[in-house]
Amino acid sequence: MFYITVDSDIRLEHTYIHHAQDIFHLVSKEQNRTLFRQWLPWVEHNTTIDDTQAFIQTTLEKYAKAQEVNCSIFYQDKLVGNVSLLGMRNSPNDTQKGELGYWLDVDHHGKGIMKRAVKKMLEIGFTYYHLDKISIKCATQNHRSCNIPQSLGFKYEGTLRADIMVEGIVQDGKVYSLLKEEYQA
Repeated sequence: MFYITVDSDIRLEHTYIHHAQDIFHLVSKEQNRTLFRQWLPWVEHNTTIDDTQAFIQTTLEKYAKAQEVNCSIFYQDKLVGNVSLLGMRNSPNDTQKGELGYWLDVDHHGKGIMKRAVKKMLEIGFTYYHLDKISIKCATQNHRSCNIPQSLGFKYEGTLRADIMVEGIVQDGKVYSLLKEEYQA
């Protein structure tokens, strides 16, 4: 298990099974569930603590293969969200890249928590995993989520039409990316 201090208020902890109850509770809160189900297709499939534990087990298996880093976000010692570096490809014959995904408890929006957590995950991806490119994909109407990459200097690559299905509704997805040399600058 590891944790990384982001600043005096925020730390990231590698997500383990002992986080399952708190994660399930956050995702199950009615105001979170209402918001998350608009943008995150996995919410409808997370209906029991067993679902959350199975998800965490899968992330641990991917972490062991250096394919994913899934972190719980703690704000003032309380679990408030998640940030993950997903789909990492570390093949000698391919560009080294990954994709960031994140969610945050509604009660903690507007405090800059996610921006700071994502910034730390960029450091992990570019410094520790030696990635060449990190991307973020957001539903076009999810303005709050799209603000994160925009505020961190990501470049808008384009919109993927009919790319995301949530609650049976097909949505377009905006893609943003940051290259290692842009991060280092």
